[in-house]
Amino acid sequence: MKIKHLSKNIGTQPVLKDISFSLNKGEIIGIVGRNGTGKTTLFRTITGFYQKDSGDVLINEVSLYQKVELKETIFYLDDQFNFLNNHSPISIEPYYSELYQQFDHEKYISLLRKYDFNMDLPIDRNSKGAQALFKVILAFSCHAKYYILDEPFDGLDLIIRKKVISLILNEVSINQSSILISSHNLLELENIVDHILFLQNGVINKTYNLQEIKEQTRKVQMVFKKKEIPAIVKKNCQVIQVQGRVIIGIFENLDDDLYEAILAKDPVLFEEVPLTLEDLFSSHFTSEVDYQLFH
Repeated sequence: MKIKHLSKNIGTQPVLKDISFSLNKGEIIGIVGRNGTGKTTLFRTITGFYQKDSGDVLINEVSLYQKVELKETIFYLDDQFNFLNNHSPISIEPYYSELYQQFDHEKYISLLRKYDFNMDLPIDRNSKGAQALFKVILAFSCHAKYYILDEPFDGLDLIIRKKVISLILNEVSINQSSILISSHNLLELENIVDHILFLQNGVINKTYNLQEIKEQTRKVQMVFKKKEIPAIVKKNCQVIQVQGRVIIGIFENLDDDLYEAILAKDPVLFEEVPLTLEDLFSSHFTSEVDYQLFH
């Protein structure tokens, strides 16, 4: 799947601006950004729930907008999906087997039994976690090629999250499906995605291969004798937190020359610590007013 120069306005307000990226076979891409940055609008525009203003979505180089049959290759799991919640798993199946010709009845029933669903109980009579798990089971039973999952971990307890993650990884491993996923649970996202796209102000301003970025980027905690952040640190490091006199920051390029220049400031502490996706998120969306400065 290729997203090419996709733009979308809500009224006169541009929400998505010239979005381009590719989702390859067997790949999981995470979309992260602060609330209101357009993640859900992006998903709904890709899948045609919202009409695009410009750009295209290509499946094997064919426009999704010109060949509507291609929509069967995509399953969009909206976190607000609830229009069939008063139906039971058995009564929901005919709707989706009509929409998805490759719907896998045996897989659907097998997974429902594995996770102890009552086949005749309306979905909205289950717990929130069970409802979320059901939606993922339904999605993967449709045998699509591309899955777009909007906040699939939202509000789930640890046990249900593990079940959902297991289903996602199993689908990618066995069927080489491709998944585009958003989540505020950055810890869970970090453990499953191949790439991360940062969405800010309607544009993708950074793309990361997580393995590569962790090899190149350094998270460091620092303490200096003077009660201020040295200029060389401010210039070359994104400070994400200040705790008392301890400064925590992200260096995208901590080469030998920069390292020696910082050591020349005679820091009391300059120590590398493990880098997480949450740190990368903070480095993009934290400004100086977001952390406590020295007094």
